[in-house]
Amino acid sequence: MSFEYYYITLMSLVIFVVALLIGLIMNNRYYRVIKESLTQAREAESKGPLAISGEVEVLMCPRCGYSKTISYRLGDYVGKVVDDKCPNDDERLIVHAIYSSRPAEQSS
Repeated sequence: MSFEYYYITLMSLVIFVVALLIGLIMNNRYYRVIKESLTQAREAESKGPLAISGEVEVLMCPRCGYSKTISYRLGDYVGKVVDDKCPNDDERLIVHAIYSSRPAEQSS
């Protein structure tokens, strides 16, 4: 076999090993970042739902249309099925809307 064949094979192997090492290093870094953010999220959840002043959400029953307004809870989004139950038919409620109850500030 020719020299070029061995050279190309050796360079391909070197590039593969370098790419593999870079992947392992980056994977460990991203793993630590993701683990830290999940830990922070769990700590925030363990403290209970956080209410942001002025932010409210409307929960609605998909079956009978019952609705109630509560303070916004961190992590809720429109369409999320929450653990609250409808008093009429015991169906789980869905976040129907999220909005600010504070008056909008006038900009001049």
